[in-house]
Amino acid sequence: MVGLNETSMNEHNRDGIRFLAFDSLGGDGRLRAVVTTRHGGESIGPYATMNLGRRGQDDPAAVDGNRARAASLVGSTADRLTFGRQVHSANVAVVSAADAGRAFDDTDALVTRTPGVPLVVLTADCTAVFLFDPVRGAAGIAHAGWRGAVARIAARTVEVMHDAFGSVPADLVAAVGPSIGPCCYEVGTDVIDAVQDALPGHAGEVLVEPDMASAGSFRGTVNEDRRHFDLWRANELVLIDAGVREERIEVAAMCTSCRTDLFYSHRAEKGTTGRFGGLVMLDPAPGR
Repeated sequence: MVGLNETSMNEHNRDGIRFLAFDSLGGDGRLRAVVTTRHGGESIGPYATMNLGRRGQDDPAAVDGNRARAASLVGSTADRLTFGRQVHSANVAVVSAADAGRAFDDTDALVTRTPGVPLVVLTADCTAVFLFDPVRGAAGIAHAGWRGAVARIAARTVEVMHDAFGSVPADLVAAVGPSIGPCCYEVGTDVIDAVQDALPGHAGEVLVEPDMASAGSFRGTVNEDRRHFDLWRANELVLIDAGVREERIEVAAMCTSCRTDLFYSHRAEKGTTGRFGGLVMLDPAPGR
């Protein structure tokens, strides 16, 4: 089942760029956090139109233009967008002012206490997990698919924020972005075994039968040796285990595979597709 804090994200349109935002993030004006969609960019074909990823066959010039548009949503520029070169790891980078615009090798989460440095995670079925510490003035974002969930990348990000900035887990506000939902995420024995090993107390809650799914409608039946994986709830539980209070976690509960009208989906589009982004940035001039 999905966590208790399921929400509908707010959709916005700025200069033709469609994006979404969480109610819980940025309410006091100190954090800018958005999730882009596939609408409002320059790409064509299967990457149409707001592809932010470079790993496919999209025109690099179009991607550059799309990244500039995405950066504008948080009031920044493309040259300051800061990425991890995502490899489904539990590696977290602490980002300083000097790191703005950098791409960190073998990194799936980024944290900072420096205003004006936009942190980016790219997804197309995995989720972006957003973190904000309103007490210490710190932020983070993690890329979490099933491998990230079993590696507990969200918990590792909380730990690094504590070590680097003194963040107290109970003070954090968190949000789990759009991803493939339990309605569409059929998984085999490799994932089932990994989830059972990594989340032994919760495996029955996140590995679900079709009639227990929490969103959408199933596309076919589950094979005998397969289950559907609730990536949203898995990451929520990892955050709770790390000390984040459940009532401070917001879950988008939007399935990328069901909503290819709005998002890219690696599974639904059979691997030939773009990437949308989660962006988070501490406001350089809060309250202005």
